[in-house]
Amino acid sequence: MLMAPAINSSHFMSLQFPPKRYALFNLDGQGKPIIRKASAHGLGHLMAPYREDDPASGIPDPLRGIGVSRWQYDYWYKLLEAGLSDSPRQLSLDYHPNLQAPAMSRYGATSPKMLNWMKSHNEGRDYKDQIKPFGFMVSFTARDGVYAQAPEPALVDPGKRGRPMGKYPPKPSAPFERDPAKAASSAFDRITGEPVDQSMLKTYAEALANYHLHPEDKFEGGDYYDSGETRRRHVKAETLGLIGKEANHVGEGGEVDPSR
Repeated sequence: MLMAPAINSSHFMSLQFPPKRYALFNLDGQGKPIIRKASAHGLGHLMAPYREDDPASGIPDPLRGIGVSRWQYDYWYKLLEAGLSDSPRQLSLDYHPNLQAPAMSRYGATSPKMLNWMKSHNEGRDYKDQIKPFGFMVSFTARDGVYAQAPEPALVDPGKRGRPMGKYPPKPSAPFERDPAKAASSAFDRITGEPVDQSMLKTYAEALANYHLHPEDKFEGGDYYDSGETRRRHVKAETLGLIGKEANHVGEGGEVDPSR
């Protein structure tokens, strides 16, 4: 969802996407944006595709304390350039070569379930070479339309319902590495343990392509290709029902279940 820029009483301009995704800025003498504050919402799960000392060319240095890292600032600057142009929905993501590298996120082995991601990597390795509890690892996203084939189970577990898993989107992981190319070279499917080729992984450019078109269902005028002012939806509650992670366990500790 792309919002048109608007000037407020402070003579700042804001480019507003969904409510948590925003940039506050004004313009210099050449009509270029000077970002005063920006949001990292929806970007923070991604590791930096390039170092702070290797910024995109042609983008001025950021002001101090604007709330985002250098690569996020560069991205917002390009979003603002597009938003101020005649083609606000068309965002070029070729301004830094590392945006063509596989997009990756960092995770910690903070639970047995998370550590199990590295099961196939750890098998047969000396303990010193394994990913240990509370160690770090990275995860990638498979490109749309890419599927892997689950192995045939040696024994059928009668306690499990449904059909055995067939084709599924692979879940690529790798030992922790800051360089996306190096990490991708050791990527494997954490379900089968089979290597995952780099060509199967979504790039940063692909992961960021629709960020500025993200819909916001809480507002009217907040669909994918809407622009301009949004209006908050008004909801009138008629019934009460418990939902969510905590509410699913209400009553298990002996307290009164309010749904009864």
